[in-house]
Amino acid sequence: MTQLQAVHPISNEDVNALPVQDLGPAIDFYERTLGFTLAARDDSTARLTRDDVQIGLVRKQDHDPGQAGSCAFDVRDLDALHAELEGKGGELGSIGTAQWDGKRYRVFFLREDEDGYCFCFSQPA
Repeated sequence: MTQLQAVHPISNEDVNALPVQDLGPAIDFYERTLGFTLAARDDSTARLTRDDVQIGLVRKQDHDPGQAGSCAFDVRDLDALHAELEGKGGELGSIGTAQWDGKRYRVFFLREDEDGYCFCFSQPA
């Protein structure tokens, strides 16, 4: 079943070129923790896919994890994705609710420690 339907930057990130300090550990995180598949890689970039979503990584050795931003994923079944990601690494939060643009969403967050990104997963409430 397709889980991830779309990805959006929250704080001016380019989801096709997210800066990372080192491609190897970053790719490992996206594959092992988030279930992405490596689609392409060269010395300084990588492209990963999962369901209807594509993420791009770019090696930037001076990337400051304290300055990393956030990305939001639209999810088909939030409960199933939360269960899938539990125990796979990263700081996984519990499911809660949030409101954006007058609409209510069920959400949870996952923090990635190596490069400092915070990921929000949401589904309309």
